[in-house]
Amino acid sequence: MPSESGNARAAKLGLRIKRPRHRRSMSRSATRALDILEYFGEARRPSRTIEIARALDMQPSTTNQILKTLVESSHLLFDGRAKTYQPSPRLAGFGSWIVNNYGADLRLGEMLRSVEAETGTIVTISAPNDLYMQILDLTSPRPGLSSAERGMQVSLFGSAAIGDAYLSVLPDREVERLADRARVPSQHLPAVLQKIARARREGFAYGQTEDREFRSMAVPLPAGRTPIPMVIGIADRPERIERNQSTLLNTMQKAIKQWFQT
Repeated sequence: MPSESGNARAAKLGLRIKRPRHRRSMSRSATRALDILEYFGEARRPSRTIEIARALDMQPSTTNQILKTLVESSHLLFDGRAKTYQPSPRLAGFGSWIVNNYGADLRLGEMLRSVEAETGTIVTISAPNDLYMQILDLTSPRPGLSSAERGMQVSLFGSAAIGDAYLSVLPDREVERLADRARVPSQHLPAVLQKIARARREGFAYGQTEDREFRSMAVPLPAGRTPIPMVIGIADRPERIERNQSTLLNTMQKAIKQWFQT
């Protein structure tokens, strides 16, 4: 069982949430957005804004606006360190229909659905987006939740299990670098590192949602099996997570093995 004192100290960092924007803008041209997705299909590599703008003869500012929109909606992934973009697994269904050899990452959706069916919990797949974890896709027994929360960003540092699960695959030096960028107070860093070390040792992270209504557990996917690091997480009422922690962890680990290690 996770250390309550450690979680309490980490909770002082605050959990920042960025929800997807709903406001429309003239800069979000559907045609240009599709041109960008088509570019990735031809380039077959992560690319920077200026590369995409030159290839499509677009203004860099317009290109940047559309790219950010596609990241917010989880259609693209952004690597903050390399400053590059690439398609998200959310597009895998579309891609597999157009290109026969692009269907491999449909396994992500199948994995989510299998875990939800077995646990009856909210199940998410997320990836790092600079100092946040972004929800790429989710399944839920609660109607309407998937469309409302897909694309949501949760700060790496705080009480979120998905952030701790991702940080657990990084060396402490990289965690410290990110903590410095996130302005984590130096007096909180030892507790953060201790919590991440526990997640690294136990193979999963444990946390709570912003309003503390739900508890969550998260497990990183095997390194190198997805284009960028990803994390599977589940959330449910605190008493259900605490009572069934071992069973829920086993279900996630079994699903990961089925879809990524066989």
